[in-house]
Amino acid sequence: MSELREGADRPVRMLGFWGTSADRTLPDPADLVDAGWDESEREWVAGYLNDGQVARSWMGASRCRLCACLNGTRDLTDGYYVWPEGLGHYVLDHGVRLPAEFLVHIEQRLQALDEVVRDSSWWRRNAART
Repeated sequence: MSELREGADRPVRMLGFWGTSADRTLPDPADLVDAGWDESEREWVAGYLNDGQVARSWMGASRCRLCACLNGTRDLTDGYYVWPEGLGHYVLDHGVRLPAEFLVHIEQRLQALDEVVRDSSWWRRNAART
């Protein structure tokens, strides 16, 4: 969470938002399908996307542009990118490939989390005061 506060002066990058007939400035997911994309890598990316923090909730559900299934009501984030809740579905079920830069970002974020030094002293002190 501190990263969100510290980075409040920088915008988050939008990822996985699709164009409409009224607005063709955003990509069409059908143009990004890579049928040869390795399934284990797709699962890894989809898992990261599905574990994002809720950034915003909407009153209506989105439908997948490729198969029309209900695909979520929220936007998710990791503090650097923001994406619709159903983006993991596009990646896993349809092979919609995301930019290589985002895949590098995932790898770096997960590696940084693995290397975090954990300190339980605050928890030990404060749990007794609860």
